[in-house]
Amino acid sequence: MARAFSEDLKWRIIYLHHDGYSRIKIARLLHISKCTVDNILQIYVQWGTILRELVKDKLHQVAYEQNELLRSTFIAKVGRDYKPEQLIFMDEVSKDERTLSRGYGYSLKNTFAIKKNVFVRGVRYTILPAFSLQGIIAVDIMEGSCIKEIFKNFVISNVVPQMNSYSGEQSVLVLDNA
Repeated sequence: MARAFSEDLKWRIIYLHHDGYSRIKIARLLHISKCTVDNILQIYVQWGTILRELVKDKLHQVAYEQNELLRSTFIAKVGRDYKPEQLIFMDEVSKDERTLSRGYGYSLKNTFAIKKNVFVRGVRYTILPAFSLQGIIAVDIMEGSCIKEIFKNFVISNVVPQMNSYSGEQSVLVLDNA
């Protein structure tokens, strides 16, 4: 059975290496093998941590175009400027019948398993939901993609009538940039 090393010892290896000690000197100083030092340093370089606790998890797909800084700035602005009761969120969601993608992957414990993916198209179904704290306030489901006119008509005829004047509940519509 493999020998388990304490988290403290593993971090000591990282700190000594960072302080300029060679791998051989670290192994001699801590009375462990150079191979152990190499393995712990390799895990640290690859994962940014010394814990090697991989778990199988559902993959979260992230768009290549996503800019985390802009996204975080937007989220902070919305949280600062509006009350949750004011917000209505809308975003089109599509599902392709033949989308082939691995659904699970491995990651460190308490982290997301992420895979950037190119999407495969087939018969497309589109759903247009509008959500508020009260739940789904409007929805439309269609076969195929949603074009600008259908989206605009849905917002004007189904969402706007349920909105209130600004600063009241359900008064701010949040859309993505599509």
